[in-house]
Amino acid sequence: MGSEHAFWTPGMMGERVPLQVEDLEVLGSAGPIDYRETRRGVIAFPEGNYTITYRAPVRDNLLVATFDTPYAVTVALPEGVDVRNPLIGMVSAGGVISSGPNGTTEIAWERITVAEVRFYTPDREILLTTFGTIWLAVALVLILPLLISRRRGGE
Repeated sequence: MGSEHAFWTPGMMGERVPLQVEDLEVLGSAGPIDYRETRRGVIAFPEGNYTITYRAPVRDNLLVATFDTPYAVTVALPEGVDVRNPLIGMVSAGGVISSGPNGTTEIAWERITVAEVRFYTPDREILLTTFGTIWLAVALVLILPLLISRRRGGE
């Protein structure tokens, strides 16, 4: 076994905590490749060019993937989750957003060492719109009398 890949998440003090992943597959040009778990959260496989797919829990609507060397990375977000509103969503530089199959959203980078995605649900977008509308109304109620009084004072 020549290559190694570790799955981890940052702990409370930035330390590496092994990440529990599901549906892990290492795919080569001819199909699935055998791998072995060398220790918790680390897999080893023969040297080569592979695609690694897996599912893992995401906390706080933020996904960060960090690599030692630049890789092509694609993140598929499930239906109902979006990143396009810049006030509550974010994609790190170089990410190309497109629609995927079954209503998913795909973000792809060509060669990147850190991929970061902050996503949101429709509920959060509604909350942002409501909050913004309320604050805009409050601002108008407070500013309008000031503008009217200045206009009267100037006449």
